[in-house]
Amino acid sequence: MQLSLRIALIVITLIYLLLILRAVKHKKLKISLSIFWVFTGFILIVAIAIPHAIEAISDFLGFTLTTNMLFCITIFISFYLIFQLMVQLTKVAKQNVNLIQEISRLKKRVDDIEEEKNNNKSE
Repeated sequence: MQLSLRIALIVITLIYLLLILRAVKHKKLKISLSIFWVFTGFILIVAIAIPHAIEAISDFLGFTLTTNMLFCITIFISFYLIFQLMVQLTKVAKQNVNLIQEISRLKKRVDDIEEEKNNNKSE
């Protein structure tokens, strides 16, 4: 990999990290969720700075091509992220059901109170 390409990729990765930190600062992304993205940014910087390390790891793990290992890792990370999103989606769905039930109970109480007031006025 050419030095100019490495420098460009490191600069792009640093911009990526700054965007993540900016999103956390403006509360568009939770700190707990941003840890994963910051971690991947640092791994990218290391992989760009030392490309032979990725090749050595690929050979050690028995992959024929380094790109195969990278695709495999990317697929597993994607599965992990999808799983985490599904867990959060399920949690939010349960919260929505609870909120709807609570609103229904409160609406019923308000309706009962209004009906009671109307009955007291008519008497």
